[in-house]
Amino acid sequence: MSLYNAAKRFNTQLAADAYTGDTFMCQFEPMSFSKIDGVSIEKRQISVEPTVAIPPRGAITIEGKTYLVGHGAPDFWQGDPIRITLIIQGADGLASLNSIVNELTSVAATSAYAALVFSKYVPDSDNNSKYPPQYQVFLSGTEEAPSDSLIHLDSRWFLVKQSYLSTSGLRVALANELEEPTFETISFGSKTYDPITDTSGTSSSTVKILRVKWSEHFTYLSQGSENYQRGDQQIFVPKTVTPKPSDTLTLSDGVWRILSVQNEATWSCHARRA
Repeated sequence: MSLYNAAKRFNTQLAADAYTGDTFMCQFEPMSFSKIDGVSIEKRQISVEPTVAIPPRGAITIEGKTYLVGHGAPDFWQGDPIRITLIIQGADGLASLNSIVNELTSVAATSAYAALVFSKYVPDSDNNSKYPPQYQVFLSGTEEAPSDSLIHLDSRWFLVKQSYLSTSGLRVALANELEEPTFETISFGSKTYDPITDTSGTSSSTVKILRVKWSEHFTYLSQGSENYQRGDQQIFVPKTVTPKPSDTLTLSDGVWRILSVQNEATWSCHARRA
């Protein structure tokens, strides 16, 4: 028996692409916990024949448990690969990945398997004495999670601060959990002025918005920018309407006044209680 055939003799564990269901055989093995970023208890490794095509979206299911697949390391004999060892990370479930503008305008999110890992507590001394948590969300290296994008996992919303491709081959998104309420469908009041009659009025429309603490998303464009204060919020409004300073937003906890507006993929509004 050749060494190549001996190496594949114990490929007795059936694995499947977590998205398509296509199957392949592998060995499911214990491993050193120093080989991958993530939660040690969820780490495993598998080895496969060099000819096995790893699922393109980097997620596999073994015995009902889904894993994210990192980089592979080949074993060689006389210059030819005989096995590929792959590091895998247990996933917590399917997450929804979307941009803020797409979520506000009802564009479908991308579903991707993800693992949620507590990272640290971040002091929130600008607003209160709480220590809100920051998480690491592990994704396949084929997924995208740019800064200021949204992840919905385990019935919670997370705002991505930044993401990077780790040495393990998995994408790691540093994300803050957003406090409720997050999305609301609200009444948007826009002040109008008729120069002919010299009269003012207010037009009202219904729009879906995302609200976050001001410290989650802010930019000072100049020294003349309105300073943020305790309790302020940043409110993302789709471009189906055109908010401006002095407009009001009626949210679930009262009326908020827009102080300034920045032109991003959505309108990013600095708001304060009216």
